[in-house]
Amino acid sequence: MATWRVVTWNILGQKRPDLVAVARALAERNPDGVALQEVRRSQAITLAKILGWQHHWARKHYPYSPLLWWLAEGAAILSPHTLSRTARTSLTPRKSTWTYRHRIVTAATISRDQLPGPQLRLYNVHLSTDGIDERIAQARHVRCIVDAGPSVTASVAGDLNASNEPDVVRELREAGLDDSGGDVTNPSSAPNRRLDYVLVPRGATVTVVDTPLGGDQWAALSDHLPVLVEFTL
Repeated sequence: MATWRVVTWNILGQKRPDLVAVARALAERNPDGVALQEVRRSQAITLAKILGWQHHWARKHYPYSPLLWWLAEGAAILSPHTLSRTARTSLTPRKSTWTYRHRIVTAATISRDQLPGPQLRLYNVHLSTDGIDERIAQARHVRCIVDAGPSVTASVAGDLNASNEPDVVRELREAGLDDSGGDVTNPSSAPNRRLDYVLVPRGATVTVVDTPLGGDQWAALSDHLPVLVEFTL
């Protein structure tokens, strides 16, 4: 039996959140894997350094110009365990990486050094804001990537931008993943819609789903709330 704890959080890196506070919030959740969206490379590096964790960061798009490469927005996977077989795949290869409309999925395999055997393949996604048809198509692409991935336990986490859109989640269910459930996550000051998800392997037992209630303290960090899901196989 293996138990995994996964956190997803869109930290809105362009607003320069307090990384010490972000790291503290992550550490308090004691995760095995963290999927961060809208995070800059330097922020991912700093968080990993503060926490003493490993990280994998991948560029999503340049908000201004490649000349300002340090401002590039991306996605990161962090873990206190070993990360391997990291990957980045474009979900919108026909869209320029100069526009926010460009979307990616990142992935990494998490291995517990002190507990050899079980591994978790964590996929980090941030789907389109352009409409449900775009999100369905991108979720279908993610499903294909998961299906073709390593034959280990898989979890998809991220900002799906899918509030009351079961058709988006249904695409991921076709990859053998189930929605673990959760509370509203956006806007963090007074959340009224659920955009952030952790999907777990079918047959897993979900033992914890935790989302903060929100408020000014969380709004100072991001417009999204973090979501923690613990599940056992």
